[in-house]
Amino acid sequence: MEDTRIPRQAIKCELRRYKRKLGWPKKNWMDNVRRDLKDMSTVWGEVEELVTNTAEWRQHVALTWDKLR
Repeated sequence: MEDTRIPRQAIKCELRRYKRKLGWPKKNWMDNVRRDLKDMSTVWGEVEELVTNTAEWRQHVALTWDKLR
C-alpha cells in the first residue's frame, strides 16, 4: 500500500499533545495492537509484509493463535 493512501496514514499517525480526560483508558488502539504483536512474537514490519499475502497472513495468525491457547 502506498504511503499516500489514507488507511496507511491513519495507521501511522500519532496524536501529539493530546490530554486524555479523567477516567479514560490510558492505552489507545495502536498500543493494544503493539501488545498483541508482542504476545505473538511479531514486529510491525513483519506484519506489513505478511498482510500483502493473505494466505501467509492467515497461516501466521493460525500458528500463533494455537501457541497462545
